[in-house]
Amino acid sequence: MAGSSLPAGWRLALEAPFDQIERYDCYIRGVSQFDTHQGVKGLEFPGVMVVVSDEEARGFMFAYDKLFATKAKSKTDLKNEAAGKETTIDRTRRLFHVTCRRAEQSLAVVYYTAEPTMARDAMIPKVWFEPEEIELIT
Repeated sequence: MAGSSLPAGWRLALEAPFDQIERYDCYIRGVSQFDTHQGVKGLEFPGVMVVVSDEEARGFMFAYDKLFATKAKSKTDLKNEAAGKETTIDRTRRLFHVTCRRAEQSLAVVYYTAEPTMARDAMIPKVWFEPEEIELIT
């Protein structure tokens, strides 16, 4: 079985340490301590950590960088906004609300961005967090 004849995804899967396969199995079966933003809808937990990274997500339906004002709205966003249609920012805001509402007692939001100061400065006027609750780690 030559490595070059296998698709890259299969090669990575076959080379994965067994403990990663076990963790993936727990995640797929729904018994992991981790879940997706969409997967926690309707659930509650004493403590929640929401991890956000548009770069890692590689999606197009949600854009935390736009929600947290570290990336400008696109022409489509502006067009939809002017027409009263749903925007990427609207969808992202709802998803963010869903994830944050899962916390019963404690919430931490970890946002990976190249512009942490810009994000903090945009969040403070939204009053989602108190200024002293926002910690920049560079």
